[in-house]
Amino acid sequence: MHTIQRTLTLLCATVTLSAALHAQDKLKDGTSLTWDNTIGVGQDFLMNDTMKVPARTVPVYEADDPQVAKLLEKVIPGASFKKQGKLLSAADVMFPSASDRPVQLLASIERNKKANLSMLKLAFLQGGRALTGDDANLNEAVRQLGVQLNKAVVQDQLDGWKKQLNKAGNKAESASKASDRTQGKLNKSQAKLAKASKERSKLQGEHAVLQKEIDLQNEKWTLSQDPKDLKKLTKARSKITKNESKMASAMKEEASEQKDLSKYTEALPDAQKTEQAKAATQTEVQRTVDALQRKLENIR
Repeated sequence: MHTIQRTLTLLCATVTLSAALHAQDKLKDGTSLTWDNTIGVGQDFLMNDTMKVPARTVPVYEADDPQVAKLLEKVIPGASFKKQGKLLSAADVMFPSASDRPVQLLASIERNKKANLSMLKLAFLQGGRALTGDDANLNEAVRQLGVQLNKAVVQDQLDGWKKQLNKAGNKAESASKASDRTQGKLNKSQAKLAKASKERSKLQGEHAVLQKEIDLQNEKWTLSQDPKDLKKLTKARSKITKNESKMASAMKEEASEQKDLSKYTEALPDAQKTEQAKAATQTEVQRTVDALQRKLENIR
């Protein structure tokens, strides 16, 4: 019964939560759960000392400049960027779409907080001069670099939420076990109370029979004053004394089990409420992970 009741409760909580979350396309920190951005390559320039160098621009969404700088080295094999004035510079980088020989990359990253993106400017040099070549091929290579960077940003988001999902799953499992333990203790307490009540009722019945026996033996002794009748009366009184001792223990046990029953009856709703809350949190985090996975797959 508890399992069925819990399943129905959790299902209702999940449906309610899911309906609320479907209307949400952004997290509290501004992270979008969908991908509807365009990764386009623009033309601009960079100032290398006093020389104006042609550059390509590509947007990296939901990332600040330090993150983009870090990811650049991750997605461009062999690139190690160092500060060069206001720019970042990486020497001896193989970038096949630019040249079959190593090139120097110059980069700047400008953060646009309002648009929640960073604009990467990238220039290609060889021998201190800007490269000239197949613009269409290079533009597509820079666009693919932008795809890789944006995927890396969302992958970081996804990895962070997968860690949260793991924690939420552990907490939900722990809360479920705690609820089960409380329910188990409640069931056990109910069984013990029923047993104690049955024992107390049985002893009370025996007490009534023994009391009648004492009354009868007392009446006989009063009339006969026979030592044999006194012995029977004494024996009957001894039996009822033992019965009363057992009955006192049974009543004490019954009171103790009633106290435990009340404690676990009161604790169970809180345990179930915690279980439902942790399960709902796990559902919410799972939904975020699923959305970010779809977002990652939609970046092209």
